[in-house]
Amino acid sequence: MATTAASAKRQASATVRRAKAEASAAADEAVDRAASASRSASREADALMRSAEELAASVSDKLKSVGVDTDKMADVAKEQAGELQRLIEDEIRERPLRALGLAAAVGLFVGFLAAR
Repeated sequence: MATTAASAKRQASATVRRAKAEASAAADEAVDRAASASRSASREADALMRSAEELAASVSDKLKSVGVDTDKMADVAKEQAGELQRLIEDEIRERPLRALGLAAAVGLFVGFLAAR
């Protein structure tokens, strides 16, 4: 009987070691796959960024070729965005409940559109 208990204990111990080894191997494989996916995503993101930069440069060049000053357009857009931000901040300070109601209405409208 003692031999059977010792044999069962050895088998259980061996099973636990195998399970630990398999779990460790699975974890290592998961880490390798995650690292590979991360590298792949990084390469794709870099390629996408390069494409976007090339597209922006191309559009800018074409606009400049027809006489549009893109630098001036960017400055004007920044100025208008800043002015719009100031107007919105002033409106919120002067009429907070109205701004809250408007934000809720816009949120409901966008929610209904998204639900379709």
